[in-house]
Amino acid sequence: MNLLQISSNDLVGRRFNGYDLHGRFAARGIAMRYLAWNARARSDFAGRVLPYPGSRLIQKLVTRKLEKTLSLQSVLPVHAHLLPLQRDFRRADLVHYHVIHDGWFGLGALPALVRRKPSVWTWHDLWPVTGHCMHPIDCPRWQSGCGECPDLATPFPLRRDRTAQLFARKRRLYEGLDLDVVVASRWMLERARRAPLAAGFRLHRIPFGLDLALYAPGDRDAARARFGIEAGNRVVALRAFRNPFKGTEAFAAAVASLGEATRLTILTVQEKGHFDTLRGRHQVVDLGWVDDDATMRDVYAAADFLAMPSAADSFGLMAIEAMACGRPVLCFEGTAVPETAQAPEIGLAVPRGDVAALAAALRRWIDDPDEVAARGRRARAAAEQDYDVETQADRLAALYREVAARRARPA
Repeated sequence: MNLLQISSNDLVGRRFNGYDLHGRFAARGIAMRYLAWNARARSDFAGRVLPYPGSRLIQKLVTRKLEKTLSLQSVLPVHAHLLPLQRDFRRADLVHYHVIHDGWFGLGALPALVRRKPSVWTWHDLWPVTGHCMHPIDCPRWQSGCGECPDLATPFPLRRDRTAQLFARKRRLYEGLDLDVVVASRWMLERARRAPLAAGFRLHRIPFGLDLALYAPGDRDAARARFGIEAGNRVVALRAFRNPFKGTEAFAAAVASLGEATRLTILTVQEKGHFDTLRGRHQVVDLGWVDDDATMRDVYAAADFLAMPSAADSFGLMAIEAMACGRPVLCFEGTAVPETAQAPEIGLAVPRGDVAALAAALRRWIDDPDEVAARGRRARAAAEQDYDVETQADRLAALYREVAARRARPA
């Protein structure tokens, strides 16, 4: 089988956008090609989607600005209609779409593309079934057509409320599509089943997986020495991210309330400076953007546990990384992360947005290293059972063959 995967990025998000599965698919008789709008990979199986002269300039200077001005989303970009001109698309037996909803892909091209090739689409958030947002949080309007949006500023933001029109457009475009949709969590699957816009699609839950030989318990002392962590400190790892969904501010407020007697090391990845006000009272080690597995493995080895206080999350890839490395996860309820972290048996979840409850949970795990260590051992066992990348590859390969065979059968 010839498989084509398409997404916004290749190396950024490579563990959830399918890029890293190339070798594993090859072992299963699937020849994979990968096309990305923001192509960074230098490999013999990856390339740039729509490499036509001027396509990115038009997107940057014209369609993106017009969509922002007119409060539209994935309406004006037309170059996705040219995908059938690319050799990789023509040769593919099946196309797997990933992130195609962040502005470069015109959704109007999807019906024609799906008619041409058996297609799978992984939903990494709920944007495909809402009027504009990635995560509706507690808003129920995506179940009834949107309109009168209570929060136009949430990603992806709109200046004017066109959510009802955008919802209706998706309904028209999805009508009659022969499409299989993959989600990674039961949390997402349950919401997809409740979504009117997903009513005609076949839904599949396939959790993400990791190379469990690479993501495994490491040398704590060596990792702490590498990052200069103060002796005797309890260490909390965190993704620090200026994003309304990731809970960085809630975590900072919870740590600030712990009291003078507690001294932590806060070990962060992605963005620096979010916890500068806590320096002195606590040690803050900001690593910034990390894109190599060896460093991430050392982050988890150095930490006692991972804090992942997301207000919205459809799976929680960092949660399974931490678990594979023998570290439990502290998170908020109301997202997919408690499911992924297997709270309360392994992870620990507190009410979403409750800073006092988050602080109490931090205090509990800071004061009881034996409990944290026991949960960490169970976390590794759970990762071996549920989050092996080989299992993910098996499930995807079986789905691809099922989808391709169904399309090949006479109507």
